[in-house]
Amino acid sequence: MFEMIQERIMPIFSAEKARRMGRAGLAQACLVVLTGLVIQFALGMVLNLYIVMPAADGRVSYMREIETAPGVLTAHALLAGLLLATAGIMLLRAVALRDTAVIALVATALAALLGAFAAGELFVRNDADSASLSMAMLTGIALLCYVYLQAIIIRQQPRKPVPQKPVPRAREPQVQEPRAREGRR
Repeated sequence: MFEMIQERIMPIFSAEKARRMGRAGLAQACLVVLTGLVIQFALGMVLNLYIVMPAADGRVSYMREIETAPGVLTAHALLAGLLLATAGIMLLRAVALRDTAVIALVATALAALLGAFAAGELFVRNDADSASLSMAMLTGIALLCYVYLQAIIIRQQPRKPVPQKPVPRAREPQVQEPRAREGRR
């Protein structure tokens, strides 16, 4: 069992593999995070506009809050955890690449996500509008960081030449010679 886990999970954390793949190795994770952030943003808007937050108990654990919360809030919180884990893995890979531009973007995005997570906790506890605004702004910052990262990744990838078909030459008009009439003698 341990060997199977090591075979499947450890390549994710492998610095050697991260350096071999280069920036392009972050492309898929970047797209996953971007998609997750858009979904997270939509869930946050639905929560803010249409879901009444239950009164939170300050002594209740994070997991207990997830269990007793409305379904949309539970999905929002679980997606936040997945996004944080993915962003953390991306930071490890960026550090393995030793690429300062990538590290700066991924670290800034992770910091924004951690801030949004903390603001979400405050929002659940006291339903403050400022906490909701902070979540939205920090999510926007994280989105921008990942969009810039995706632009850097795409710019680095070599472009494949587009095969061009030969351009057909224009047909020259066929001049037909007049036929002699066969009925005259």
